[in-house]
Amino acid sequence: MSEAATAARPTKRIFETRQPFDLSDELRDRVHANDVADTVAQLEEDGYGYVRNASTPEFNARLRETILRVCFENAPDGKRDGAGGATMLLHKDPIFAEVILNPKLMTVAEVMCGKGAMISQIAASVRPKGSPAIGLHADQNWTPAPFPVHNQLVTFCWACDPFDEANGATKVVPKSHLKRRHPTEQETREEPGAVATETAPGSCVVWDGATWHSNYPRTTEGQRVVLHVTYSRLALRPVECYDFLDDEWLQGKPFELRVLLGREDFLNTREGAFYHGAKIQKTMDWAKC
Repeated sequence: MSEAATAARPTKRIFETRQPFDLSDELRDRVHANDVADTVAQLEEDGYGYVRNASTPEFNARLRETILRVCFENAPDGKRDGAGGATMLLHKDPIFAEVILNPKLMTVAEVMCGKGAMISQIAASVRPKGSPAIGLHADQNWTPAPFPVHNQLVTFCWACDPFDEANGATKVVPKSHLKRRHPTEQETREEPGAVATETAPGSCVVWDGATWHSNYPRTTEGQRVVLHVTYSRLALRPVECYDFLDDEWLQGKPFELRVLLGREDFLNTREGAFYHGAKIQKTMDWAKC
Protein backbone atom coordinates (compact mmCIF):
# COMPACT_ATOMS: atom_id res chain seq x y z
CA MET A 1 0.00 0.00 0.00
CA SER A 2 1.34 3.46 -0.89
CA GLU A 3 2.28 5.99 1.76
CA ALA A 4 -0.56 8.27 0.60
CA ALA A 5 -3.12 5.46 0.83
CA THR A 6 -1.89 4.51 4.29
CA ALA A 7 -2.19 8.11 5.45
CA ALA A 8 -5.76 8.31 4.11
CA ARG A 9 -7.01 5.33 6.11
CA PRO A 10 -9.14 6.11 9.18
CA THR A 11 -7.15 6.05 12.40
CA LYS A 12 -8.14 5.37 15.95
CA ARG A 13 -9.34 8.51 17.67
CA ILE A 14 -6.95 9.87 20.31
CA PHE A 15 -8.35 11.36 23.50
CA GLU A 16 -5.25 12.09 25.59
CA THR A 17 -2.43 14.48 24.73
CA ARG A 18 1.13 13.22 24.99
CA GLN A 19 3.34 15.45 27.08
CA PRO A 20 6.68 16.78 25.82
CA PHE A 21 9.31 14.05 25.33
CA ASP A 22 6.78 11.28 26.10
CA LEU A 23 7.48 9.51 22.83
CA SER A 24 5.45 6.76 21.22
CA ASP A 25 7.20 3.45 20.65
CA GLU A 26 7.27 4.18 16.91
CA LEU A 27 8.85 7.61 17.34
CA ARG A 28 11.34 6.32 19.91
CA ASP A 29 12.41 3.63 17.45
CA ARG A 30 12.96 6.29 14.78
CA VAL A 31 14.97 8.42 17.20
CA HIS A 32 17.37 5.51 17.75
CA ALA A 33 17.38 4.41 14.12
CA ASN A 34 18.41 7.90 13.03
CA ASP A 35 20.99 8.24 15.81
CA VAL A 36 19.46 11.37 17.36
CA ALA A 37 18.81 10.09 20.89
CA ASP A 38 21.61 12.27 22.28
CA THR A 39 20.18 15.24 20.35
CA VAL A 40 16.75 14.76 21.90
CA ALA A 41 18.20 14.28 25.40
CA GLN A 42 20.20 17.51 25.19
CA LEU A 43 17.21 19.42 23.80
CA GLU A 44 15.14 18.30 26.78
CA GLU A 45 17.91 19.15 29.27
CA ASP A 46 19.49 22.29 27.83
CA GLY A 47 17.11 23.55 25.13
CA TYR A 48 19.62 22.99 22.35
CA GLY A 49 21.72 20.19 20.89
CA TYR A 50 23.46 18.92 17.78
CA VAL A 51 22.55 16.72 14.84
CA ARG A 52 25.96 15.29 14.01
CA ASN A 53 26.80 14.21 10.46
CA ALA A 54 23.43 15.20 9.05
CA SER A 55 24.65 14.12 5.62
CA THR A 56 27.78 13.34 3.63
CA PRO A 57 30.67 15.76 3.01
CA GLU A 58 29.73 15.72 -0.68
CA PHE A 59 26.17 16.80 0.10
CA ASN A 60 27.42 19.53 2.43
CA ALA A 61 29.74 20.89 -0.26
CA ARG A 62 26.87 20.94 -2.77
CA LEU A 63 24.62 22.70 -0.27
CA ARG A 64 27.26 25.33 0.48
CA GLU A 65 27.81 26.01 -3.20
CA THR A 66 24.05 26.31 -3.77
CA ILE A 67 23.59 28.73 -0.88
CA LEU A 68 26.39 30.97 -2.14
CA ARG A 69 24.88 30.99 -5.63
CA VAL A 70 21.35 31.74 -4.43
CA CYS A 71 22.51 34.47 -2.03
CA PHE A 72 24.62 36.04 -4.80
CA GLU A 73 21.63 36.02 -7.13
CA ASN A 74 19.44 37.44 -4.36
CA ALA A 75 21.76 40.36 -3.61
CA PRO A 76 21.14 43.72 -5.30
CA ASP A 77 23.62 44.86 -7.93
CA GLY A 78 26.57 46.59 -6.30
CA LYS A 79 26.12 44.77 -2.97
CA ARG A 80 27.49 41.35 -3.86
CA ASP A 81 30.41 41.68 -1.47
CA GLY A 82 30.34 38.28 0.19
CA ALA A 83 27.70 39.00 2.82
CA GLY A 84 24.02 38.37 2.43
CA GLY A 85 21.13 36.03 2.75
CA ALA A 86 18.03 34.67 1.09
CA THR A 87 14.62 33.39 2.16
CA MET A 88 11.76 31.49 0.51
CA LEU A 89 14.23 28.89 -0.77
CA LEU A 90 12.21 25.70 -1.28
CA HIS A 91 11.56 26.20 -5.01
CA LYS A 92 14.94 27.76 -5.80
CA ASP A 93 16.90 24.49 -5.91
CA PRO A 94 15.94 20.82 -5.32
CA ILE A 95 18.59 20.50 -2.60
CA PHE A 96 16.46 22.48 -0.16
CA ALA A 97 13.70 19.87 -0.31
CA GLU A 98 16.36 17.23 0.40
CA VAL A 99 17.40 19.13 3.51
CA ILE A 100 13.93 19.61 5.01
CA LEU A 101 13.11 15.92 4.32
CA ASN A 102 16.34 14.73 5.94
CA PRO A 103 15.31 11.81 8.23
CA LYS A 104 17.36 13.08 11.18
CA LEU A 105 15.80 16.56 10.98
CA MET A 106 12.29 15.22 10.40
CA THR A 107 12.56 12.92 13.42
CA VAL A 108 13.75 15.68 15.75
CA ALA A 109 11.09 18.03 14.35
CA GLU A 110 8.35 15.55 15.25
CA VAL A 111 9.75 15.12 18.76
CA MET A 112 9.76 18.88 19.27
CA CYS A 113 6.66 19.97 17.32
CA GLY A 114 4.45 16.89 17.13
CA LYS A 115 2.96 15.02 14.19
CA GLY A 116 1.98 17.15 11.23
CA ALA A 117 4.75 19.68 11.89
CA MET A 118 5.03 22.19 9.07
CA ILE A 119 7.95 23.92 7.46
CA SER A 120 7.96 27.51 8.69
CA GLN A 121 11.07 28.98 7.12
CA ILE A 122 14.01 28.00 4.92
CA ALA A 123 16.58 30.78 4.91
CA ALA A 124 20.28 31.12 4.18
CA SER A 125 22.92 33.46 5.54
CA VAL A 126 26.48 34.24 4.48
CA ARG A 127 28.53 36.10 7.11
CA PRO A 128 32.07 37.30 6.36
CA LYS A 129 34.61 38.67 8.81
CA GLY A 130 33.18 41.55 10.82
CA SER A 131 29.55 40.44 10.58
CA PRO A 132 27.79 41.61 13.75
CA ALA A 133 25.64 39.74 16.25
CA ILE A 134 21.88 39.84 15.79
CA GLY A 135 20.81 40.14 19.45
CA LEU A 136 19.53 37.66 22.04
CA HIS A 137 16.00 36.39 21.45
CA ALA A 138 13.71 33.36 21.46
CA ASP A 139 12.46 32.22 18.05
CA GLN A 140 8.81 31.97 19.14
CA ASN A 141 8.94 35.73 19.51
CA TRP A 142 5.31 36.15 18.44
CA THR A 143 4.13 33.87 21.28
CA PRO A 144 3.21 35.66 24.52
CA ALA A 145 4.80 34.55 27.79
CA PRO A 146 4.54 32.28 29.63
CA PHE A 147 5.31 30.02 26.69
CA PRO A 148 3.16 26.90 26.34
CA VAL A 149 4.45 23.66 27.83
CA HIS A 150 4.47 22.23 24.31
CA ASN A 151 7.21 23.72 22.17
CA GLN A 152 6.01 25.79 19.21
CA LEU A 153 9.06 25.91 16.92
CA VAL A 154 12.32 24.09 16.36
CA THR A 155 15.21 25.59 14.39
CA PHE A 156 18.13 23.80 12.76
CA CYS A 157 21.23 25.76 11.83
CA TRP A 158 23.00 23.62 9.19
CA ALA A 159 26.67 24.55 9.42
CA CYS A 160 28.32 24.37 6.00
CA ASP A 161 31.54 25.64 7.62
CA PRO A 162 33.18 25.00 11.01
CA PHE A 163 31.15 26.43 13.86
CA ASP A 164 32.94 28.06 16.80
CA GLU A 165 33.03 31.45 18.47
CA ALA A 166 35.68 33.01 16.21
CA ASN A 167 33.84 31.86 13.10
CA GLY A 168 30.62 33.56 14.22
CA ALA A 169 28.75 30.54 15.53
CA THR A 170 25.36 30.64 17.21
CA LYS A 171 25.49 31.49 20.92
CA VAL A 172 22.90 29.95 23.24
CA VAL A 173 21.90 30.33 26.87
CA PRO A 174 21.59 26.73 28.13
CA LYS A 175 18.40 25.96 30.05
CA SER A 176 16.85 29.32 29.15
CA HIS A 177 13.96 27.36 27.60
CA LEU A 178 12.91 26.41 31.14
CA LYS A 179 12.10 30.06 31.91
CA ARG A 180 9.29 29.94 29.30
CA ARG A 181 9.55 33.64 28.54
CA HIS A 182 11.37 36.16 26.40
CA PRO A 183 14.66 37.66 27.62
CA THR A 184 14.34 41.07 29.27
CA GLU A 185 15.99 44.18 27.87
CA GLN A 186 18.79 43.81 30.45
CA GLU A 187 19.27 40.14 29.61
CA THR A 188 19.58 40.93 25.91
CA ARG A 189 22.44 43.29 26.78
CA GLU A 190 24.24 41.10 29.32
CA GLU A 191 23.53 37.63 27.82
CA PRO A 192 23.98 35.81 31.13
CA GLY A 193 25.38 32.28 30.75
CA ALA A 194 25.70 32.43 26.95
CA VAL A 195 28.04 29.87 25.36
CA ALA A 196 29.28 29.27 21.83
CA THR A 197 28.02 26.28 19.87
CA GLU A 198 30.72 24.21 18.20
CA THR A 199 30.33 21.63 15.47
CA ALA A 200 31.91 20.41 12.25
CA PRO A 201 30.65 21.20 8.75
CA GLY A 202 27.72 19.05 7.70
CA SER A 203 26.20 19.00 11.17
CA CYS A 204 23.39 21.09 12.66
CA VAL A 205 22.92 23.07 15.82
CA VAL A 206 19.27 22.75 16.88
CA TRP A 207 17.28 24.63 19.53
CA ASP A 208 13.68 24.87 20.59
CA GLY A 209 11.46 27.89 20.21
CA ALA A 210 11.94 29.07 23.80
CA THR A 211 15.75 28.97 23.92
CA TRP A 212 17.53 32.31 24.05
CA HIS A 213 20.18 32.61 21.39
CA SER A 214 22.10 34.99 19.17
CA ASN A 215 25.43 34.71 17.33
CA TYR A 216 29.03 35.79 17.81
CA PRO A 217 30.56 38.34 15.44
CA ARG A 218 32.89 36.62 12.98
CA THR A 219 36.52 37.56 13.66
CA THR A 220 38.25 35.19 11.22
CA GLU A 221 38.76 35.45 7.48
CA GLY A 222 36.38 33.67 5.12
CA GLN A 223 32.63 33.14 5.28
CA ARG A 224 30.15 31.42 7.58
CA VAL A 225 27.63 29.77 5.27
CA VAL A 226 24.50 28.47 7.02
CA LEU A 227 21.06 27.15 6.14
CA HIS A 228 18.40 27.96 8.74
CA VAL A 229 15.44 25.57 8.77
CA THR A 230 12.49 26.05 11.12
CA TYR A 231 9.54 23.70 11.62
CA SER A 232 6.40 24.65 13.57
CA ARG A 233 3.38 22.98 15.12
CA LEU A 234 0.37 22.68 12.82
CA ALA A 235 -1.90 24.56 15.25
CA LEU A 236 -3.23 28.11 15.04
CA ARG A 237 -3.55 28.35 11.27
CA PRO A 238 -6.82 29.92 10.06
CA VAL A 239 -9.52 27.49 8.96
CA GLU A 240 -10.33 29.62 5.92
CA CYS A 241 -7.79 31.14 3.50
CA TYR A 242 -8.48 34.52 1.88
CA ASP A 243 -5.15 34.99 0.13
CA PHE A 244 -7.02 35.41 -3.16
CA LEU A 245 -8.42 38.77 -1.98
CA ASP A 246 -5.95 41.32 -3.32
CA ASP A 247 -5.13 44.92 -2.44
CA GLU A 248 -7.70 46.14 -4.92
CA TRP A 249 -10.44 44.32 -2.98
CA LEU A 250 -9.11 45.77 0.28
CA GLN A 251 -8.93 49.34 -1.02
CA GLY A 252 -11.17 51.65 1.00
CA LYS A 253 -11.96 49.01 3.61
CA PRO A 254 -11.16 49.45 7.34
CA PHE A 255 -7.59 48.92 8.54
CA GLU A 256 -8.91 46.36 11.04
CA LEU A 257 -9.93 44.11 8.16
CA ARG A 258 -6.33 44.07 6.93
CA VAL A 259 -5.26 43.03 10.43
CA LEU A 260 -7.85 40.22 10.57
CA LEU A 261 -6.61 38.89 7.23
CA GLY A 262 -2.97 38.92 8.34
CA ARG A 263 -1.94 41.67 5.92
CA GLU A 264 -0.33 43.79 8.66
CA ASP A 265 2.02 41.13 10.06
CA PHE A 266 4.98 39.31 8.54
CA LEU A 267 3.83 35.71 8.98
CA ASN A 268 2.88 33.29 6.19
CA THR A 269 3.93 35.65 3.41
CA ARG A 270 5.13 34.83 -0.09
CA GLU A 271 8.03 37.28 0.07
CA GLY A 272 9.66 35.91 3.24
CA ALA A 273 9.93 37.54 6.65
CA PHE A 274 12.61 40.12 6.04
CA TYR A 275 10.84 41.69 3.08
CA HIS A 276 8.34 43.30 5.42
CA GLY A 277 10.64 45.52 7.48
CA ALA A 278 8.81 47.20 10.35
CA LYS A 279 6.04 44.60 10.30
CA ILE A 280 8.42 42.11 11.96
CA GLN A 281 8.79 44.20 15.11
CA LYS A 282 5.10 45.17 15.06
CA THR A 283 4.08 41.50 14.98
CA MET A 284 6.33 40.63 17.90
CA ASP A 285 5.10 43.63 19.89
CA TRP A 286 1.42 42.82 19.23
CA ALA A 287 1.95 39.28 20.50
CA LYS A 288 3.07 40.61 23.89
CA CYS A 289 0.14 43.01 24.37
